[in-house]
Amino acid sequence: MKKLILFITVTTFFSYSGANGQSVRLTGLQSDHLETPIGIDNPAPRLSWRIDDSRQGAKQTSYRVLVDKDSMKVINGKADIWDTGKINSGDMLITYAGKQLEPFTKYYWKVIGGDLEYKEVFSPVSSFETGMMDIKNWQGSWIGDGQDINYEPAPYFRKKFTTGKKIKSARAYIAVGGLYELYINGEKIGNHRLDPLYTRFDRRNLYVTYDVTGQLRNGDNAIGVLLGNGWYNHQSKAVWDFDRAPWRNRPAFCLDLRITYSDGSVETIPTDLSWKTSSGALIFNSIYTGEHYDARLEQKGWNTPDFDDSKWRGVGLRGVPSQNVVAQQVRPIRNVLTIPAKSVNKINDKTYVFDFGQNMAG
Repeated sequence: MKKLILFITVTTFFSYSGANGQSVRLTGLQSDHLETPIGIDNPAPRLSWRIDDSRQGAKQTSYRVLVDKDSMKVINGKADIWDTGKINSGDMLITYAGKQLEPFTKYYWKVIGGDLEYKEVFSPVSSFETGMMDIKNWQGSWIGDGQDINYEPAPYFRKKFTTGKKIKSARAYIAVGGLYELYINGEKIGNHRLDPLYTRFDRRNLYVTYDVTGQLRNGDNAIGVLLGNGWYNHQSKAVWDFDRAPWRNRPAFCLDLRITYSDGSVETIPTDLSWKTSSGALIFNSIYTGEHYDARLEQKGWNTPDFDDSKWRGVGLRGVPSQNVVAQQVRPIRNVLTIPAKSVNKINDKTYVFDFGQNMAG
């Protein structure tokens, strides 16, 4: 008996040519004003897009938004999580109103719009991924190095762990009182600067999510965290009295490394008393007066699996700075420009003058 093999090809047109030959597209899909964000906490994210149509009188006459956990369903114009149905409207910013969003879940979505000729225009598929959604979903404890607020050297933390199965994906969720740098297997994670952003720390704390799938490996791994004072533990005296802020405390943090394996199982590496801490080369840091770094105190490889941490000490548990720990859903501060010095003039053994060839204000 002959077997009949049927091949089905799914084709989605993201644009088409209007009456005058111009291309019409739905583009710029954003979730809470971010492109394909991960780790969002908003139970009703705002979904937005724009219509790219250069014809005179161009407008959107209708939209239909589809949201689902299955990307193929969305591609094929189906959705079980949310289907708005066709709505005759020019709105290009709407609020999600589908089924309750689950934590740690990726959702796919697209828009089917109507143009000025009432012809359908299909957007590409975008996505957003939820984070904790609730403070109760954290597994990690808040930890610190046990020093007081006047101790100047910055605290370094590390945790070694082992993975034995094939990794499908991994996310690092980190909440900090102060500032931080996060490392996995010696590699700095992300290109953010001065995270998390300033808040009234005794009322609200922010956490940041990273995709760290590519940094993990099968076998031994290590997480490294370096904490800074930021606005949380202001050791420099100046205007506004931040050194007397009611929330002031030694920097602390909470982290969950959530690993999803190819077999569907999930493992979380949390902050707990198994972590270790030490001081290092960063002997002073202030958001006002900068950093003092003593390279003689460097501990090479402190954030790698092979580092000998036998001389490091145990960490201490800390209370949560506030009961409102939520996702930092903003465009982060990043390095965007490097300005090399035009000349360097040595005045004496302790004084150098760097000329950058332009005026700059911080």
